[in-house]
Amino acid sequence: MKIKVKGNQNEEIEDLFADYPYAFHSVDLKNTKIPWHWHEELEFDYVLKGSVRVVTPNASYVFREKDGFFMNTNVLATMENIKGERPGWVESHLFHAVFLGGHFKSVFETKYLNPIMQNKKLEIMGFRGENTEQEEMLKKLNQLSALQRKKNTEFQTRNCLSEMWLLLMQQLKDEENNGFPVKRVNQERIQAMMTFIQQNYKEKISLEDIALSASVSGRECLRCFQNCIHKTPYEYLQEYRIEAAKKLLRDTDIPVMDIAFQTGFTDGAYFGKVFKNACGKTPGSYRKNSREEL
Repeated sequence: MKIKVKGNQNEEIEDLFADYPYAFHSVDLKNTKIPWHWHEELEFDYVLKGSVRVVTPNASYVFREKDGFFMNTNVLATMENIKGERPGWVESHLFHAVFLGGHFKSVFETKYLNPIMQNKKLEIMGFRGENTEQEEMLKKLNQLSALQRKKNTEFQTRNCLSEMWLLLMQQLKDEENNGFPVKRVNQERIQAMMTFIQQNYKEKISLEDIALSASVSGRECLRCFQNCIHKTPYEYLQEYRIEAAKKLLRDTDIPVMDIAFQTGFTDGAYFGKVFKNACGKTPGSYRKNSREEL
């Protein structure tokens, strides 16, 4: 499956509904890269094949075959393959806190969920079988995936995640005793500016416009983008426009020239040049190939 991102830069979690706020995704990263995004849902992942690198504004994490990891709520991150290594295939378990916590301010939420969700030290935690808790966590991850291939396993799924959450709490306690990293970059500014770009990419926008959305100077805007996602605001804007164009090419029959204008490009020839540099093929070829793959 492909990861979709909403206009407010939150990841759009497919198959996750209010009556059952859990989703299982099997993601082949062979020909794709997960863009910078964040989501309210919590996430457990297992690397079924290959290797992946998960990058946040604060750190870079490498996970290889049979490794697992947890991603906290609202963590700004991207996921990519590692050059020279086998492309990754990741099984992801995404769920809203209410799935385990039940009603608002329940004992499950206040005593068990909030200590992790509100922990600013914790963005991602890996499981590589280095201790008993990690070995058990990897076992549970495999059990959880196996449950999703059966019918009527909603209760078992929630029970398994509850057991994994207790293991996560124990692992966090062990990590803190061993000097768990305390630094976590404040993401509010970069998230505000990325959201502004998402909502206005079709229009002509300036560095000053982007900076104003987070009430910072142009210089601080540049510094924030470089420090957090290692790109300039313009590079990020251009990449997002290309991703929006790719979606329209795949999913609609809108003429290429119209797609260029709808995604913020004022010149069709320039759009074609930028698209080919980014994707290795013309917009027309991309549309044709994407439909042949269906």
